[in-house]
Amino acid sequence: MLLDENVLHRHVGGATIMQDEMTHLAAMARRPNITVQLIPREEAHVGLTGAFSMAETTDAFVAHLEHIADGLMTDSPAIVAQASTRFDALKADAYRRSESLTLIEEMAEKWKP
Repeated sequence: MLLDENVLHRHVGGATIMQDEMTHLAAMARRPNITVQLIPREEAHVGLTGAFSMAETTDAFVAHLEHIADGLMTDSPAIVAQASTRFDALKADAYRRSESLTLIEEMAEKWKP
């Protein structure tokens, strides 16, 4: 999972909710089968154009692209390839897994009420 680092700082709910969210995210990031990486917030990046997710089925690779009004699930090779390229670019710019976990844990402490 790749997340914009700004989600750690965006105040939603209250301090208790934010602290609980950071604690939960850190717990998930510690699991061996889950990778959470943060994309640094200092610069614009290709992920700012919208959320997307990718999955592999037994028959195909698929991408789900989200925008303000709707979402699109597709197995179009051209669109899946474009999403895959975007994912690779984001992952290359993201903090390492351990660095991301440290930042999440620091924010969990900061959000303590």
